[in-house]
Formats: sequence, structure tokens, C-alpha cells
Amino acid sequence: MAWGSLLLFGSAGVSQLNRQIISAPSTLDKAAKSGRYERERIDPPRRGSILAADGQVLAQSREQYQLSLNLKRVPHTTSFATAIGEAAGVSASEIMMAIGAGQSRIAWTDVLSPSQAKNIRSVTEKYRADGVSLDPHIVRDYPQGYAVASILGTYGIGKENGGIEKSLNEALEGLPGKRVGLVDRTGAFLPARMSAKSTERIDGSDVTLTLDSSLQSAVTQHLKEAVEAHEAQSGVALVYEPSTGNIVAMANWPAPDPELGKPIAGFNPNYSQVFEPGSTFKILTLAHALDRGKASLDEVIQCNGVYHFGKSYRVRCDSHHGVRGHGPVDAEKAIAKSCNIAAAQWALRLGYDDMTGYLKDLGLLNSSGIGVPKSVDVAGQFNFDEYAKRQQIANVGFGQAISCAPIALASAFASLGNKGMRMQPRLIQQIGDKVTPIKKLGQVVTPGTADTVLGLMESVISSDIGTGKSLRIEGYRLAGKTGTAQKIGWGEGHVASFVGFVPAVNPKAMVLVMIDSPKNGYYGAEAAGPVFKQTAIDLIRMYKIAPEAGGPAQK
Repeated sequence: MAWGSLLLFGSAGVSQLNRQIISAPSTLDKAAKSGRYERERIDPPRRGSILAADGQVLAQSREQYQLSLNLKRVPHTTSFATAIGEAAGVSASEIMMAIGAGQSRIAWTDVLSPSQAKNIRSVTEKYRADGVSLDPHIVRDYPQGYAVASILGTYGIGKENGGIEKSLNEALEGLPGKRVGLVDRTGAFLPARMSAKSTERIDGSDVTLTLDSSLQSAVTQHLKEAVEAHEAQSGVALVYEPSTGNIVAMANWPAPDPELGKPIAGFNPNYSQVFEPGSTFKILTLAHALDRGKASLDEVIQCNGVYHFGKSYRVRCDSHHGVRGHGPVDAEKAIAKSCNIAAAQWALRLGYDDMTGYLKDLGLLNSSGIGVPKSVDVAGQFNFDEYAKRQQIANVGFGQAISCAPIALASAFASLGNKGMRMQPRLIQQIGDKVTPIKKLGQVVTPGTADTVLGLMESVISSDIGTGKSLRIEGYRLAGKTGTAQKIGWGEGHVASFVGFVPAVNPKAMVLVMIDSPKNGYYGAEAAGPVFKQTAIDLIRMYKIAPEAGGPAQK
């Protein structure tokens, strides 16, 4: 009896050895040639994450699953239904009732987590069950919400909708693989270990941006408060490293919320909309005029409120406290008091060809090239066919008659904090292992002139006659310039702006704030200035900038 059993088991073992190992290649080859049982399955890649420079996740994919049961093929036992119910968080009685009612299939719309899916697979394996399907459902999470929504865009329903998700989709999405195998008589897929037809999937690359996640959130909040307090149409705020071109923060308000589940196209007014620079531009005009010998620090210009030139051209300065004009102003006072007439005269001395060439050198007429979709990355606007060219150039001197995107304006201003060298704006720090190089775009003013103008900008905040005196931070030297531009020809109202450097000497960062159409106070220091000041405090902490002896006292 024992010998018979031994022979029987031995015979069965030899048979299985022959079928699964010795004859398997021949059997699989025949099946493959016939194509009867051979199947292909796509192995989808993992979509890359988008990270901030500090490593915080800005966008990442998360797998969820939906469960369905082929009731004709699953075990019809209470224990199986109970085990599946506990693993999936569904009712076991619902499964048994469906089986009893003769239903062929039951499915649930609720999504399951990866851990739940793992538990379901364990149950399936334990019961050697067929007919259990887990359909993957990829969800894209955006932990920083609206703070970065207009930069990232969204990804969903198998396609990118805008922003970085769209422009870098090819790098983020990776390439699917293909697994070739056989299907047994129960319908189970058996991947072939060695198949020339199988290909490995290539997961998407992670993308790292230059943004600091904490600063991005803080600046967005500062901007939101300013836009709402002044009942403005919108606002933008940029923090830019002069020495690298890195965009450390780039906020806009209002901003879409990805949690609402609606597609976000990636329109961002920092690079998708143009504005007149307004009075902030006067510092760039002065810098070029000093470089060209068309202005000097000692020269005094008389401002009587109106400056007439040519037969019918004129430039006005706002009245202040009932006094028309600023009186005699040197370069420092002209910047501190924001004198239109001084800036117009500097531009007129430079002339049309020189000034328009300067606008091109500053990059104000180009799109940013920071890696966002080209459809939303707009170039600046300047009418080269204008008939009254002298009036046009006079207006350009104080930031009118030209419109440009805030990111272009930020790049131009930042050159003053980098010894006159303009850097390529840089938003994408790294794609996978490939680092985006830091790139110099050219010397727009000399190092000496850049330092001189920074010194004049310091007086805007430190001087008691400066338009930015309310923005002082005790113990710290800051440089800045206010701006107010009236919207002419493309809307009503004003754009209040402020550009500043933290600190004033060898600045770590440049901050540009623009508030569009504020109803409650439209001057730059009033509407945009507080965002600069709050951001400057954040930057002092972030860069661990020590207070300076002799720094101004706060008033």
C-alpha cells in the first residue's frame, strides 16, 4: 500500500516536472506561435512629481482603485465574501445577496487606497479566487493648493490641462512598458519571464522648481490680503535672486483652487499679462542716462509741474498737497520724489534709437522663456510705428507707452542688484538629473552705475522725503521705488507697484509687487508697499540677514 502510494506521488511529481519545467518552453512556444493564449498588458509609468527647491512636494500622483467582482467566477462562500468585505470596506451581505440573485457582476464606485488593494490581493491569493478586478485610478495631488496652481496647471483624466504639467508633460509622463505572457484557463495572466516582445516601463522624471515653498505660500497670503483690502482687480508679486535669476516666489491673486476639481489652464499674470511699468521704470531710465553721460548726480532739474517740449508736447507731474511740481531736484531727489519731468528729460536726451535699443537689451519686449507653455508666456508691447516718437520716448522715461509682463520687468530691475548683469529668469531648476544652467544675458549697465542707482533707491525708503518712507524695517537698509501707472487705452484705473531690494547692498533678493486697479488707495507705497515690507521680513528670516549698525529706525 505504502509502496503504491509512493509510486503514485512519484509519477505525479515527474509529470508536473515535465509539464512545468522540461516541456514548458515547448508548450509556451507553441502557444505563442498560435497566439491563442498569448496576451499583452500595458505597464503604465509613474508620473513624475513636481517639487520646490526646498524639497517640498508641489504635485504628486497617488494610486486609487475601484473594485468589481465577476460573480460567476468568484467563490460562492460566506467566508470569501466576508474577507473581501473587510479588505475593501464593503458589505459582505451585499455580495452574497447579489450572488443569490443571480447577478453576473457587482462593482463599487468608491475608490480604494493602495493598502486596501494590497489586502484584497491577499484575500484573492488565499482563496485562489478568480473574477476579482482592481481597476487603477490615478489621482494628482497639489498639497500647496492655490499658492502654486497658476504655475503648475493641473493634470487629470489622462491629460495635462496647463502650466508646468503641460509644458513638461513629456518628461513627467514617462513611457509605458509592455508585458507579454499567457492566460491560463481560469483567466489568470502569467507574465513570461523572458520575452523579446516585453519592454520595461520608464517612469516619468521628477521636476524641481526654484520656488521656496514656505515663501511662496507667505507671499501669496500677503498679496491676497492687499488685493482684498484695496478692493483691487488682481495682483502679482515676484521674488527674484539677482545673482542667479532664480524665481524664489511668484504669486498671483485671485488664484484658482485645484481642490475644486476644475481644469486650470495655466494663465498666470506674472507672465501671461502685460502692464505699464509706471514710475518704477524711472530707475532704469536714470541708470542708462548715467551710463551714457546724459545725466549726472549733481545736475539740478527744475520741476514746475509741467514740462513743454517741441511744438505741442508736454509732460506733467502730479500735484502734491496742493503744490504743483517738485521744484529743483537732483537725481537723488528726483528718484525719492518720483519726478516725471526729470525722467522724461533723461529719456529725451538719450533719444529714440538709444532708448528702444535699451528696452530690447533689458528683455522687456520678449517672452520670459522660463519653461511654461508658450501660449501663455507673452512678450512686451511697444508701438514702433508711433508718429509722435519724441512724446512716446518721454513717456517711456517714466514707465508709460510700453507694456511688459511682470517677470520681464523683474529681470530688468534685478540687474541693478547684480552689478548690471541681467540673468535669464529661471523657474525650472532640474528635470530628473539634468540641471537647468544659470545663464547670463548681458551687461545692461556698468557695475558702478548699478551700485549708484541702488544707493539712490535706498533714499526712497530711508529719506524723510522718500515715497517709501513708511516701509522701513528697523536695523535694515532696504532699497526701493514706488510706481503708479494710469491704465490708458486698455482699461480704467491704475496699477500700483513697488520694486525693492533686500538688503540694499549686495542684495539677496529683489521683490516686485503690482496691484491692478485698486479702489482704496492706488499709490505704490500705499497699495503695493505693504506686500514688499511683509515679504522683506520673510526674506530677512529666510536668508538669515543680520541687522546693520546704523540701519534706519522704523517710523
